[in-house]
Amino acid sequence: MNANSLPNKLKEVGSHTIIYGLGSALQSILGFILIPLYTSYFTVDLYGIFTLITLVGTLAGSVFYLGASSALSRSYYDYSDFQERKRVISTSFYITLIGAFLQIFLGILVSKDLSNYLFNTPIYKTHIKLILISSAIGFINGLFYLILRFERKSKEVVFLNLSSLILTTGIIYYLIAIMQLGVMAPVLGGLISQVLLLAVLLFIIKNYLSLSYNKSEIKIQLAYGFPQMIIGLGYYLLNWVDRLFINRYCTLDDVGIYSLGHKLGLIIHIIFIIPFSQIWAPMRMEYRNDADITNFYKLILTYYFIIGFFFTVVISVFARELLIIMSGHPEYLPAYKVVPFVMVAHLFFGVINIVDSGIIFERKVSYHAYLFCLALMVNIILNYMLIPKYGYMAAAHNTLISYMLLIAAVIYVSNKLYKIHWEARRLILLISSSLTIIILGNLTTYFQYPIIILIKGGLLVGLMVFWYVFIINEKEKHYASVSIASLLPSNLRTKNY
Repeated sequence: MNANSLPNKLKEVGSHTIIYGLGSALQSILGFILIPLYTSYFTVDLYGIFTLITLVGTLAGSVFYLGASSALSRSYYDYSDFQERKRVISTSFYITLIGAFLQIFLGILVSKDLSNYLFNTPIYKTHIKLILISSAIGFINGLFYLILRFERKSKEVVFLNLSSLILTTGIIYYLIAIMQLGVMAPVLGGLISQVLLLAVLLFIIKNYLSLSYNKSEIKIQLAYGFPQMIIGLGYYLLNWVDRLFINRYCTLDDVGIYSLGHKLGLIIHIIFIIPFSQIWAPMRMEYRNDADITNFYKLILTYYFIIGFFFTVVISVFARELLIIMSGHPEYLPAYKVVPFVMVAHLFFGVINIVDSGIIFERKVSYHAYLFCLALMVNIILNYMLIPKYGYMAAAHNTLISYMLLIAAVIYVSNKLYKIHWEARRLILLISSSLTIIILGNLTTYFQYPIIILIKGGLLVGLMVFWYVFIINEKEKHYASVSIASLLPSNLRTKNY
C-alpha cells in the first residue's frame, strides 16, 4: 500500500495525536493537581488576582512573539535542503528573540501602572514583571517545541512536557505550601520552570540553529506573522477579555469563580485540541497537493468532532462532581455552570485548524485577522451589554456565541478559496445529539445522589449507542472491530476477523 494513501494518512494523524495526547493528558492530570492546591490556599478573590496577573503575561506573549513561530509553520516545508531549513529556523529564532527582549523591557517600565489599573494598588508590580519575563521565555520555548514537532520528535516532546510539568508542580507546591508565598508562588514557580526548560531545549535543538539567517525570509515571515500575531491577540482577547469586564462590573470573587470554570473547560485543549493540532498543522501542508486530499480533510473533520465531543460531553456532564472533588472551598462550586459553554466553544474553535485550508493555502491569513477582530468586537459588545446585568454567566454565553460566529465566517470565506464538501448529515447528528445530552446532564441537579450518577451514566451510554447506530458507517464499524480483534490474543479471535 502507498505510504501516502488515505488510510495511512489517517493512521499517521491518529498515531502522532495519541502520542502527543498521552503527554498532554498526563500534563492535564498533573496540571489539575494544582487546582485543589490553589483553591485550598487561595481565597476566591486571590484566585481572581492570580488570573488577572496571568492575563497580562498571556496577552503580552500573543503580541511580542511577533508571529515568528506561526510564520515558520508556513515556511518550513518550502525548503527541502537541511542547511536552508536551518537558516529559516534561525531567522524565526532571531525575530522571536527580539520580541522577547522588547516584552521584558516594556514590561519592566509599565508594571507599576498595570498593577494600579487592575488592582488599584502597586503591590503586584513585581508579580507582573516576573510573569512577563516568564511569558517571553515561554514563547521562545514554544518555537523550539515547534521545531521538534516538525522533525516528528513526538516522544521527546512528550518527555519534555511531562518533565516540565512535574518540575513546575513540585516547585509551585513548595512555594505555596512550605514557603507560603501566596500569589507569588505560581508566578515565580512558572518562571523557574521556563528558564530550566529553555536550557534543555537549547541543548537539544542546537544543531537546527545557525549564526546565519535567510534575508528574504525576514520579510516573508514578518508579512505572514503579523496577521498571525493579530489573530493570536484576537484569540486571547476573545478568551480573556471577559475577565476584565467581570473585574470591572462584578467582583474579584466572580473573577475567581468564572476563571476556575473556564480553566476546567479548557481541558479539551489539553487532552485533544493541542495534540491534534500539533501533528495536523505540518501534515496539512506536507500532503496538500495529494490527489485524495479533500476526502482526507472531510473525514478528519468528522472524526475530530466524534472524539472531541466524546470528551466534551463526559466532562461537561460531570463538571459539578469534578469540582466537588477538586475545589478546596465550597465557594468555587458554582463554576461548574461555566464549563459546558467554554468546552463547546473551544471545541468549535479547534475546527479552525481544519476548515481554514483555503485561507492558509492561498496565504490569505489577513482574512483570519479581520474575522478575529469582528468576532472580538461582537464579544466585547455582548460583554459590555450583558455582564453588568447578568454577571459572569453572561460571559460564558458570550464566549460560545462569539466562537460560533467566528467558525461560520471562517468556513464561508475559506470555502470561497478552496471548496470542501463536508459531511453535513453526520456533523448535524453529532453536534445536536451531543448538545442534547449536555443539557439533560446538567438538569439532573434536581435529583439526589446516587440517582444523579446513574442518570448521567445512562445518558452517556445512550449517546454512544445513538452514535454507533446512526453516525458510524459500516466500513468504520468493520475497521473498528478488526482493530479491536487484532489486540486480542490469537485464541480469542473469531474467524470473522
